[in-house]
Amino acid sequence: MKILFFWVAFLCYVIGFGQTDTTERFPVYRGCDRNLSNEELKKCSNDKIKDFLKVSFDYQMANSVFLTEESTQFQLDFVINKKGKVEQVNAKANHRAIAIEAIRLAKRLPKFKSPGLKNGKPVDVPFSLLMTIYFQ
Repeated sequence: MKILFFWVAFLCYVIGFGQTDTTERFPVYRGCDRNLSNEELKKCSNDKIKDFLKVSFDYQMANSVFLTEESTQFQLDFVINKKGKVEQVNAKANHRAIAIEAIRLAKRLPKFKSPGLKNGKPVDVPFSLLMTIYFQ
């Protein structure tokens, strides 16, 4: 059986976190302190999401799908809505089983403690992450 190494590049393009955006607060993931600065909160939430995905991914399925490959990538896009829940989940992968697994995981993400805020009001926050699985 192959051993899988999992690498996640979390690319977060967030309404309000671009250069011209005025979003005040990043969504707060479970385990992150609401009192952190916005940059610290962004890093904490991103790290917690990555950890959840690493632990929850079905590596045996990936191993059976990619018997001769050295690695595979997929992109996962989702939105944290105004209530802190994940919705509008989409995945792109070079194998359907990987895309289905990515969507399954994103839908299992726990509800965020609080949503993103802009002008003191909850807003939908889009996320995009690129994940690479290396086989060895």
